[in-house]
Amino acid sequence: MNKVKGIARYLVNRLVERTLNLSQGRNVGCFAFVDEDGYIAAHGELVDGGLNGIPLRMLLGKVTSMKGKSLIEGLKQLPDNTVFISSRPGKTGLITDVSGVDFFNLPLVNIGVKNKGLAGVGIIYPKAEYYDLATKSEELSLQTLTTCTMEEEKEVLRQTNQLGFRYLDVGEELEIVDLPEMPVVKKKFNGRDWSLPRRQVASLDGDFAQQLVSKSVEIGQGREVAGIGILDDEGRVRPHGRVVAGGIGFVPARLMASSAVDITGKSLYEIYAELVDPQAVIVHTHPGGTGVMHVGDAQAGPATWGRPIIAVGHSKDGRITGATVIETTDQLFDLADEDERLNLEFFEAETPETEAEIRNRKFAIAQEYTGLCKTIEIN
Repeated sequence: MNKVKGIARYLVNRLVERTLNLSQGRNVGCFAFVDEDGYIAAHGELVDGGLNGIPLRMLLGKVTSMKGKSLIEGLKQLPDNTVFISSRPGKTGLITDVSGVDFFNLPLVNIGVKNKGLAGVGIIYPKAEYYDLATKSEELSLQTLTTCTMEEEKEVLRQTNQLGFRYLDVGEELEIVDLPEMPVVKKKFNGRDWSLPRRQVASLDGDFAQQLVSKSVEIGQGREVAGIGILDDEGRVRPHGRVVAGGIGFVPARLMASSAVDITGKSLYEIYAELVDPQAVIVHTHPGGTGVMHVGDAQAGPATWGRPIIAVGHSKDGRITGATVIETTDQLFDLADEDERLNLEFFEAETPETEAEIRNRKFAIAQEYTGLCKTIEIN
């Protein structure tokens, strides 16, 4: 996409007004579309932000069908002239983060809302250098775990702060222009008929599991390690690439993919939609656990990237205690949809009893995600 020339004033006003009406620090977002003249002139339905910001499945569902789809499959349906717009309560529209453009691989527009009105409009474009910045950020976030002295840790923190200064220049101001108002776009785009296979996982290669666990024990401190596996015709997951070390309780998404593909200059969208094998399975360790997973694992695997995720539990001395998988299923996506709805209903609750019901159901959904774990053999 070429450089965007400007954004329609009526669209900016709509997001500002909606944000002010919501108040409570909540943002508003939508997908919008660049016309032939280079202006953001039309948009899809506005979506209110909830407990965790703008619900992405709901957002995608306004312009494409999300039934039975992961986020990456939904993103794949968007037309090439799409941009993502989000209001920023309490901010000026300045963009100092590349995580959004890394995920969407689309131009992102921030509309600052401050002092009861518009505070500026910023835009960031997809660029290879920004994706490499994101990789560097992931690496630095993990380097603090490998430092052995205060001076070494101080140097890592110094580099992190220096990287932060580079983020001050990733965005630029976008002009607001007077364009005719257009009706909300309610078309369901499905321009790219692309979906990932759904196959059942039966077992995990024993040597692969032991390699992961050995690395996890070697680096210690409860750090998870991960690798990409490939599901063969017998339902067995075999290694595909190298093992990478993550942090305590997580493995960053870019680092995860780098175990099997070259991520240089690529967005997360490009990596998981175009480079990572469709038959790929994410495999990681759970130090001190037995492989039972939770909502975070489900979101880091099938809910976002459309690939099954396996956890291998092990003791501190390297004894494997079990392995489970969360596969890509309609039930998983139904839970994700319900959780997003509850995040919005929370703000509509008018009595303590209603809020308690919502909170209890959210806890129940977390339990149901754990219930999706299926024990698999290691052989």
